[in-house]
Amino acid sequence: MTISLKLDDDDRERIERQLASGRFADASAVVSAGLELLDELDGARDCWLDVEIPARFADAEQNPDRLISGDEVFARLEARHRSRVSNR
Repeated sequence: MTISLKLDDDDRERIERQLASGRFADASAVVSAGLELLDELDGARDCWLDVEIPARFADAEQNPDRLISGDEVFARLEARHRSRVSNR
């Protein structure tokens, strides 16, 4: 199947850089590698949503003493930010 794409200059240059590196035989191979990478990222995201998130919620329900309040989270973030700003 043939598909025509209109690329902006940045995308065209990115494909050309990949071709110049010698890693890919043609632009189709570059696009194919990019699509494979997107599939991997989608799979990782789906696993995170389907496995990691429910497991963490279950852990939070079973161990509520390990949870911290939103106020405490923000207080820690503000303290970290102040520390980093003062060290500049």
